[in-house]
Amino acid sequence: MIYMTISPSFMSDKLYDQICRDISISVTDSMHYRFITSGKLLTILQDKGPELLGERLGSIDVREIESMLKQFRELETVEVYLTTDGVLHVEADQRDPLMRVITGYGNSYYIDKYGMVIPHSNIYTPRLTVVSGNIEVPDSCILGHSILEQKDNSRIKQAFRIIEFIYEDEFWSSQLEQIWINEKGDYELVPRVGGHIVKLGSPENYETKFNILRTFYNQSLPAAGWEKYGEIDMRFKGQLVCRKK
Repeated sequence: MIYMTISPSFMSDKLYDQICRDISISVTDSMHYRFITSGKLLTILQDKGPELLGERLGSIDVREIESMLKQFRELETVEVYLTTDGVLHVEADQRDPLMRVITGYGNSYYIDKYGMVIPHSNIYTPRLTVVSGNIEVPDSCILGHSILEQKDNSRIKQAFRIIEFIYEDEFWSSQLEQIWINEKGDYELVPRVGGHIVKLGSPENYETKFNILRTFYNQSLPAAGWEKYGEIDMRFKGQLVCRKK
């Protein structure tokens, strides 16, 4: 036998008649990414929302406020609630960006671990691996769909998978600064140190290519010198060709 208890949702008369005397906003920030602040959310509420301070709590529609704040792509979750001390609480969690994309038209976006697009901020620029060149962010993703919904052979999804691989590897996440995609769809890697370019070629079998490159970095390049080569070419299967500066 299944027992079900249903607790009706209601607002007590005491809470209903209480006056909103304060707004408390909390934004969960990671140590590195601050796309949106408590102050910015308060400004948004004041500019776009109804008058809140001094209003009876019973007249404040918390669901409407949540819906309004969830429109901001920087936020992953938003919860709004009222307490009997007359405080409107807003608790938000911002998105955690995985990569930055600069399109062929010069438009800039961040993409989080779920493939969701975050608008570029002129105020705050996190240090992420940048993917640029011949790559575009589809309009559907700019409007709210995940990069993961794209076809597997789309450039943006291929780049996302490679950045996922880099992000989860401590060595590569600290080593690589930028990925350039040329008109053929081939990848060129720009390391943070060494002053060279890695021509990775097509994104197929990228894990194998990165493993070969790691072996070269760990075993051969320290002996030769990090500044010796200007180009490391991996476009041809089973070959790694180095060209001096």
